[in-house]
Amino acid sequence: MSVKNKYTIALGAILLCIISGILHKNVKLGTSASNKSPLSVSIMTVSKSKTATVLKSIGTAVSNESVDIMSNVTQTVASIHFTDCEHVKKGQLLVQLNINKKTAEKKQAEINLVEQRREFNRLEVLKKKKIIPEKDYDVQQTKLLDAQAKLDGINADIKESSIVAPFDGILGIRKISIGALLTPGSVITTIDDIDKLKVDFTLPEKYNLFLKPNLKIIAKSVVLEGKKFEGDILAVVPRVSPVSRSIAVRGIIDNRDHLLKPGMMLKISIKLKDREIIQIPEKSLSSIGEKHYVFVLSENNKVKRRYVSVGIRNNGFVEIEKGLNVGDKIITDGTSRLSDDDLVTVVKDETEKLCKR
Repeated sequence: MSVKNKYTIALGAILLCIISGILHKNVKLGTSASNKSPLSVSIMTVSKSKTATVLKSIGTAVSNESVDIMSNVTQTVASIHFTDCEHVKKGQLLVQLNINKKTAEKKQAEINLVEQRREFNRLEVLKKKKIIPEKDYDVQQTKLLDAQAKLDGINADIKESSIVAPFDGILGIRKISIGALLTPGSVITTIDDIDKLKVDFTLPEKYNLFLKPNLKIIAKSVVLEGKKFEGDILAVVPRVSPVSRSIAVRGIIDNRDHLLKPGMMLKISIKLKDREIIQIPEKSLSSIGEKHYVFVLSENNKVKRRYVSVGIRNNGFVEIEKGLNVGDKIITDGTSRLSDDDLVTVVKDETEKLCKR
């Protein structure tokens, strides 16, 4: 036998051994898979239940009304009629600017107005008697109106020199002194209405359908333990943030005791109306990326993966919007070991325990 033939026979024998080994291994694995023991699991039967969902968020307190009090004219401060952080009423005088020059101008304008009115009355009599041309009467009427307009303008300037509170509120720190020259835009102090406080917060976009104006809210502060502040949703912004996928909401809460201050962090709770929904334990829910699924028990004790749409999560349970029906039996414990068509043994039915939570 030639050397070439010897090599050919040896190579064939090696290949035959390899193929036999592979086939033996596959047969062994198949036999092992077919003899796989059923996995022990816990289940619950899906049902509908009434639930009162509570939405929670973190918000920031904002004054109901808040402005910087400023001067509209250029003038020196003649007198100050408030103290730091004083409670004031709408229309209360805060600062009086110097009006000596305007007062003199007002007296002169008043004298001119009296004179122009007297002359107008005289010409009106002459016009009725047709002694003077109508043009002279019209000219004097214009002079009278001009005199009245000048006096009104001076009175407006004097009024602007008296700076008053625009609404009831609490003043801030005084930032001026007597004799200071104020110009338009000069800040005198601040004023805040905090009898009620607005609170701004956000919630995930999936709660959009539940959020309505006048829905009741409860606010709590970390610095006032045990104290609750009640209020309502004032407005829901009609746009969803494309970055955070959240909705901006503004509420308004009662703060007549002035315990809360603008800028404080508040914990917000919103209790929704009772609804009948399907809820399952969060531990029974699995995810692949953004997709959620559960394992449903079939009649032959095998499990099937079923994708579901989830809603609100609350106290360890999650709402199922689509994908499950009343009466379905889902796996609640042991899901991490399961795959489609796995055979299982039910060792515990948690339906009664979970429904009585």
